[in-house]
Amino acid sequence: MKKIVLLFVLAFTFFSCDDGDLTLDEIDLTTSATVDACSTASGVTLLFKINSAETLILEVPNDLLINEVTEDTDTPRVSPLNSESSCFYRSFESNITSGYFCDELPSDIAITLEYTAVSGSVEVITEEVIEGTTLTGYKHTILLTNVVFTGDNGQDVRYNEFPYGEFETTL
Repeated sequence: MKKIVLLFVLAFTFFSCDDGDLTLDEIDLTTSATVDACSTASGVTLLFKINSAETLILEVPNDLLINEVTEDTDTPRVSPLNSESSCFYRSFESNITSGYFCDELPSDIAITLEYTAVSGSVEVITEEVIEGTTLTGYKHTILLTNVVFTGDNGQDVRYNEFPYGEFETTL
């Protein structure tokens, strides 16, 4: 009986060990990070959210975040992911700042884990920001729908709806 128990313990030990790959069960920068941006000359707006050593990067065409109210909130402006728009989750070996994205000199901080959105859509609803009676800007609410993130480790993370956040443009 001791041999059977020992065999079971050894089998459990060998077959339950993790191979050490980094995994990610969910991407959660929805509550702890605000949306920031850098604009590039290539016709793409670069949005990002940073939480210490994690970031969620969203590249969208400039015509998606326009200062024009979305009249019907059931019909947002839409851009497909992995063709017109791109989204990446990245984990770094150390904390990063907005300078990682906006500075001209490239950063040498190593990426430890990356997930790329391979399907889904970016939806944007735009509202006016009015202070008193003065229009001061526009608030863009960004939602990723039916998004599938595939990691460089081969794993997928899926969301029917993933609220990216809100981004304000000023006049």
